[in-house]
Amino acid sequence: MSAMELTITKQVYDQICGTIGRHPAETGGILGSGDGGKTVDHYYFDYSAHTTGGTYSPDTAVINQVITGWNAKDIEIVGVIHSHPKGHTKPSEGDFQYVKAIMKALDVRGKFFMPIVNVKNPADGTIELFPYMFEECVHCRPQPIAVAREYTRRLNDKNRKHQDKLIKPRFDRIESLYPLDVLRRKTVVCVGLGGTRAFVEELARSGVGNFVLIEGDTVAATNLATQQVFVSELGRSKAEVVCERILDINPAANVTVVPRFLDDSMTDDEFAGIVGKVLCKSPTDVLICGCTDSFHAQARSAALAMRYGTPYLAAQLYRGGMAAEIYFSYPGVTNSGCPRCAMNSRYEAYESGYKNDVTSDGTPIFAITRVNATKGQIALMLLLYREDKSCVYNDMLDKVADRNFVMIRMNPLAGEALGLNIFEDAANPEFGFFDETIWIPQTPNNEATGYPTCPLCGGTGDLPALKGKIKDTRTDWRGEVRDEIS
Repeated sequence: MSAMELTITKQVYDQICGTIGRHPAETGGILGSGDGGKTVDHYYFDYSAHTTGGTYSPDTAVINQVITGWNAKDIEIVGVIHSHPKGHTKPSEGDFQYVKAIMKALDVRGKFFMPIVNVKNPADGTIELFPYMFEECVHCRPQPIAVAREYTRRLNDKNRKHQDKLIKPRFDRIESLYPLDVLRRKTVVCVGLGGTRAFVEELARSGVGNFVLIEGDTVAATNLATQQVFVSELGRSKAEVVCERILDINPAANVTVVPRFLDDSMTDDEFAGIVGKVLCKSPTDVLICGCTDSFHAQARSAALAMRYGTPYLAAQLYRGGMAAEIYFSYPGVTNSGCPRCAMNSRYEAYESGYKNDVTSDGTPIFAITRVNATKGQIALMLLLYREDKSCVYNDMLDKVADRNFVMIRMNPLAGEALGLNIFEDAANPEFGFFDETIWIPQTPNNEATGYPTCPLCGGTGDLPALKGKIKDTRTDWRGEVRDEIS
């Protein structure tokens, strides 16, 4: 009798590629299932394991803590996974002994899954998967598997009605502030979930109903001081842990987890499929947020917003968290230039080979919190624009439509250290010191405004004209569409 096929969710497969697939051979983790073993839909990367070029020794203390946490959520451990040097595609004798020990310790009386992974040298996130299944009556046999083609939307179905009843008043204190029925239908697509994590969680607290989380990184110990992460999350997908936090805040939210980076491996069509029909049917119900430290991903997220005609928000911290910038746009409203107009010098620098060396080193967590607060207010302006006349956010965007580039000074030495004289120019030194927010007027880049004509929008700043004109954002963010819209 042939073995029944086992399904691995696309999220788990991408996490394996992004962790085991990006490390030399002999790394691994554990696999879990929330549906009784039919689907592998949970994964933990054993980041603290002891590894050599030829051995993988799991950190059993941490693994046991993860299993305990899974048990509390009715998630069953169904297997272990680890990588071998290329060409070694079968479990070793040591693997047999390891699995036997696990099955005995966990009192596993049925099947136990053990895929072997081959990675490239150097590791680049590409993997070959060789799946095996252990059983009591069969020592080891190959196990057919299928990787789901689409990302599943994470609904907190279990006990949802019970949870909703317990927390029914959760939005009582903000229902006079926001039209909650509007926010429930909105979708926030967040590219990058490092320092921006709290921003996403607070949007869930504000009643936003749908999230798409795109992030290929995992939680590391170095994130504890500069991002809103916890020790219990070390080694886990950042997208997965933020998903869990959102559902813990609002069990009625819909969350799609995409544990990948926004790079050239993700086509525009794939992105559109992940976000769903709302992207084309009602683009102003979608807010795309570029919140990464990768310029290419930032430029790509901006181009996606222009291609599909959605509102857009992007933020960047400067060195040491001394200052920050936020750019936002809304087609047909902020016609003061496209993202490339606002940040043309940065585009040109990267096109000329500039490499960014700014990290979160020396950045106080309070700077990140400060930026997230302003991002949140701007996000509400974009999400609630012209949705409800009784809402304070209804026409707030109109008041800053031509001042859609924001800078925040979070250190009194920012001007001198970063060469940002604009703070001294804009702030009254008699009353100011730091924490000023300035909303800088923008214009399209063209000869009339004294700048070289923008190669992306043709110097018009007309975002609606760009909708549908960018054919492939993996390349066209540079400006190859100018001739089509000029």
